[in-house]
Amino acid sequence: MTTRRATRQPEGTLTILAESENPCIRTEVMHFSTNHGREFWDLSDFVRDVVERSAVRHGQVTIHTPHTTTSIILNESETGFLNDYRRTIEGLVPADGYYEHDDHDLRTENLQEDEFINGHAHVRQMLIGSASVTIPVVDGQVLLGTWQKVLYAELDQARDRKVIVHAQGV
Repeated sequence: MTTRRATRQPEGTLTILAESENPCIRTEVMHFSTNHGREFWDLSDFVRDVVERSAVRHGQVTIHTPHTTTSIILNESETGFLNDYRRTIEGLVPADGYYEHDDHDLRTENLQEDEFINGHAHVRQMLIGSASVTIPVVDGQVLLGTWQKVLYAELDQARDRKVIVHAQGV
């Protein structure tokens, strides 16, 4: 029997933004490309690796996305559940619905030359998640629940993205 996989593992380039030994601080950025909207990336191992490289024994780790159409979510990485989520969010916030954000006859703020039609992705982000989550680190371990994973949700379309992981403590 082949195991279905609900999420992808990020592969991309790493940049270290900050590091210190006393107190222990390490901030890394992972740059990667998503493939489509409604996609989930499992960042759990990456987060654990950053904490290990930071040498934080007791503290916290924050995972942050600087994009307004993505979210960081703590939940189960199980294909059936994530497919249920995709169907539910599509029903609540259909991609082909009317969004004033996409109506350039009305909208006058924050417009760009290459503006995406993505009002649905902004609404989905506000409903489902947050730009950041913080998780305790105790004895060098990221304290996730038995089934919890750190998930990066792409809610827009295939794009170049980044995620920032900041570990700090002693």
